[in-house]
Amino acid sequence: MNTIDAGMHKSRTASSPHPVLRIDGVPLEQWIKGVKDVAGDDMTDYLVPAQGWLIDQADYDNAWHLLGPQSEGSATVVPVLVCADDMDMNCTVVVVEQTVNADAVAWERFGQAVDVRHGIVTSVKWITPHQKAAFPLSSFRAAAAEMKRLTDEVWT
Repeated sequence: MNTIDAGMHKSRTASSPHPVLRIDGVPLEQWIKGVKDVAGDDMTDYLVPAQGWLIDQADYDNAWHLLGPQSEGSATVVPVLVCADDMDMNCTVVVVEQTVNADAVAWERFGQAVDVRHGIVTSVKWITPHQKAAFPLSSFRAAAAEMKRLTDEVWT
């Protein structure tokens, strides 16, 4: 299994450190690869976490809600990275297909939102080859809670 935690990190486009999820110690925007711009260049490391950066309150609330593991046996499409310039669900949005079982959370595949309606991703272009990660459920919940704490209490 992979490790997941949350910490402060200065992304390429940020002026100061902000909360991020880290997979195996690597900030998410550096760990995910394959989000291409119109020229075909990988631009993933120019993105920032959806949780914390979205400026629309409903989108912000949805991003946090969707990150939380849902019921066992479920799959959820979760926005995890967005364009730092726009900070909304209308520019580049990277999502993950997140599944939950009794004792683990799996990130099955990552993709780029193709269509978003009222802040909810309705269509995805999945990135190939698929990157995957799996975490103990307790570790995932702890990382999400720490990211929320850092967002609410530390990051200003």
